[in-house]
Amino acid sequence: MDIESLYYFAETARDLHITRTAQRLHISQQTLSNHIMRLEDYYGAKLFYRYPALQLTSTGKEVLKFARQVHQEETNLKAILADTLQSDTGEITLSASSPRFNYYLPDVLEKFSAKYPNVMIDLIDRTSDDSEMLVQKNQVDFAVTVDTEAQKLRVNVRATYDDPVYFCVSDKLLRKHYGGDISALKEKAFCEGADLKDFSRLPFLIVSPLGRMGKRIAQCFSYAGYEPDVYLKAGYTTIMAPLCNAGLAGCFTSHMNLARWHYQMNDDVNIFPLSYRGEPVTLKLYVIYSKKRYLNHHCRYFIDLLEEQFSVIGGEKLARVGGEKAEGRE
Repeated sequence: MDIESLYYFAETARDLHITRTAQRLHISQQTLSNHIMRLEDYYGAKLFYRYPALQLTSTGKEVLKFARQVHQEETNLKAILADTLQSDTGEITLSASSPRFNYYLPDVLEKFSAKYPNVMIDLIDRTSDDSEMLVQKNQVDFAVTVDTEAQKLRVNVRATYDDPVYFCVSDKLLRKHYGGDISALKEKAFCEGADLKDFSRLPFLIVSPLGRMGKRIAQCFSYAGYEPDVYLKAGYTTIMAPLCNAGLAGCFTSHMNLARWHYQMNDDVNIFPLSYRGEPVTLKLYVIYSKKRYLNHHCRYFIDLLEEQFSVIGGEKLARVGGEKAEGRE
């Protein structure tokens, strides 16, 4: 029995598919099968049922628990030794959602690589739900998630950031549904936040209701007391700029996403803070990690850079009244 064979066994148990696991790990199916057979010979028992589909045996389930414990202890040992030896080599595994990390990670990686050029970053694109699961299973060093219930999940929290949610709508669309004089409607939404009760005549782009931002927006519609006229449903908000520019629908986006491409918006597109019960709607971002995970100096520095970048993003002013520059209405 060796640590390498335990690792390959645990990875196979994760996929329950020899071919898929071998491809993901860039090894041959025969090599992977040999590692599993080596463990089965060592423990004197079958770890998988091969037919009709690959499934863990009762022995396999117990060995999997042990394999995960070994992996956790080895990961922590490597992290501790990296601190003890002040090593400038290693690996960091981070799980996060690509729409957000496409914005904040490039600057973080540039600064991190300047100090630790020999530390590899393994970036895993996952939703907050999946990222939380990976952290709980101790399969990543840390994750950036949205609206995580840290106490319920029993995870540690480092950096936090309140990501405002905006409602974007063009003057063209407002005039089409509310007539020529829309100045009072716009002024109220800019100063007090956009209450969806005031925009019930509009068609909307609705982001996935399964996502955490989608759930918050659905909560706003519920409070407003109506079902939205859905022009389009989409998993991500990157399509909203062309929709707003064409005057086709009202759209929602987070500050972090909007900061990447707000310059693509026409001058007549209003960017209003979204309001719920008179309060701004925000999504709280967390950097979380397992209570069983030891974070070495590489990881701690990476998280410090994330916190620094979050503060820079939060200082940007994006809200505006259509036809006027944002800085003119701060």
